[in-house]
Amino acid sequence: MPFCPQCRYEYRAGLRQCPDCGAELVNELLPEEQLPPSGPLVTIYTAQDMTEASLVKSFLEEFQIESFIGYDAGSAYPVGQIEVRVAEAHADEARELIAEFLSAPPEDPTL
Repeated sequence: MPFCPQCRYEYRAGLRQCPDCGAELVNELLPEEQLPPSGPLVTIYTAQDMTEASLVKSFLEEFQIESFIGYDAGSAYPVGQIEVRVAEAHADEARELIAEFLSAPPEDPTL
């Protein structure tokens, strides 16, 4: 059975991604003392769809902020609002980066 390395829950066979935080599932968990310090996850952005959530996740990871996508695991494909989560220690920085990105003027496509 696969496990989530972040949430540390066990899931049914066949799943590849954690339905809670979006992390890739692994076959074995590292002992807790070997885990990188990250702290609890907090929602820092709510996207309208998976495309928007993936864009925000990629943007944050360009700044070396590990992020996770969370959605209602009751559906085969996420519909409705989707949360982007980061470790609590990075939440303020992530929110600031997203706010700056969203307030920036659009780029001129002719350049």
